[in-house]
Amino acid sequence: MSTDLPKIGRPATQALNDIGVVTLEEVAQYERTTLLGIHGIGPKAIEILYEALTDIDLNFKNETESDLPFKLTGDLNCDNAPKRKLMLDFLIGSILLDKVQLLETVTEDFIWEVPGAFELHGFEAFYDELNAHKVDIDALEVTHNISHGKLGAIHGTQIAQNGDSIYFADFFEFESHSKNAKVKKIISYVIMNKGES
Repeated sequence: MSTDLPKIGRPATQALNDIGVVTLEEVAQYERTTLLGIHGIGPKAIEILYEALTDIDLNFKNETESDLPFKLTGDLNCDNAPKRKLMLDFLIGSILLDKVQLLETVTEDFIWEVPGAFELHGFEAFYDELNAHKVDIDALEVTHNISHGKLGAIHGTQIAQNGDSIYFADFFEFESHSKNAKVKKIISYVIMNKGES
């Protein structure tokens, strides 16, 4: 059985047709980044395709997000931007409380600051704080994920399983300009919006 392409606009549809893709099942044979690299296919079309794919329990080729216990959408393209991938890995590791993944992203003397609330020094203090306030997440939408030199920022919305919305903005400072640099400091802003119960 095949599923028709969703409405993604004439240029994106034509670009897919030009490579022989006319169904969602055929879309699933391509990586998200490969399709984004085709003239006529932009982030909005990719987002619509992603949602249509997940509706029929498919995903882009080699996507690991489907292994997550929550829905991940938004600005996920990290091609040729290792720091963007590192920030996304940090965010996912924080939600999952994945100590190994988090240790791969931050320095041992890492600093986490939430203005007006606290400034924590060291990985263990950071991890203990995350653990003390764990929230089970149903969905994560990354609105923007940007990096430049030693700085980066990522913001978006987390939807908790209890219906609460958590709006976040994290500002990253890396230990160096190196593409393999770890995070040495994050300043986080968080707004909680209680869901209807």
